[in-house]
Amino acid sequence: MGLVAGGVADVVGGFGAWRMWWMLAKNDVIRRYRRSRVGQLWLTLSMAVMIFGMGGIYASLFGTSMADYLPHLGTGLVLWGLMSQTINESCSSFTDNDSIIRQVALPRFTYLLRTIARNLFIFAHNLIILPVLFLVTGTVIDWHILLFVPGLLLVLANLAWIGYLLAILSARFRDIPQIVASIVQVAFFVSPVVFKPSQLRGDHPVLILNPFASMLDVMREPLVGHLPSATSYLILLGLLVVGWLVALAFSGKYSHRVVYWL
Repeated sequence: MGLVAGGVADVVGGFGAWRMWWMLAKNDVIRRYRRSRVGQLWLTLSMAVMIFGMGGIYASLFGTSMADYLPHLGTGLVLWGLMSQTINESCSSFTDNDSIIRQVALPRFTYLLRTIARNLFIFAHNLIILPVLFLVTGTVIDWHILLFVPGLLLVLANLAWIGYLLAILSARFRDIPQIVASIVQVAFFVSPVVFKPSQLRGDHPVLILNPFASMLDVMREPLVGHLPSATSYLILLGLLVVGWLVALAFSGKYSHRVVYWL
């Protein structure tokens, strides 16, 4: 319990330093497009091109209409961008902030929150595409959209403990980011981003054993006017409890050593 308490203190301290990680995350996005004429609009434009480009190709391959397929693909790509980038960039949350960590005594979780906030800013830019996409395809928005916010919070809570573990491990073992990037890349093809879950049977291992499928389900289904599966909520809640217990114990034991590994 002592280890878990140490991890809890670090997480609480990280949220307490919200001014620091909020400012750093905002500056990360601004700095990336500082000398660009279009600026941060490139985030939205590049995602829109990908959605409509892939939509035309895969709708033809799957033999379905663009109006039916584009909302599925568009929401899937936008949400996948949030999940995959957060996980990949979490690996370098400590190594990218090594100069700050060596000089300023901040809770380690502060740097992970910087990563999550930065990707939420990017996600907010890409989210603008969806209302336009729904209008073009005639997708009906109903009360199910209210479930998007709790679904998003549930996913972010899971991404936080995953990123916390990966950040610590990556500080110690520098091969971890490359391994994680490869796993995430493979996960894209076995997750229902391009294909629809309805193309598989409900108890297919790709849908049950793949946590990314559950994450997509609780966020995407409300956006397209459907009710997420209760199984997806149960899977994510189970991962949330077990994952945070492991992450907090791991952090309580090893997070103070991060500065020596950088």
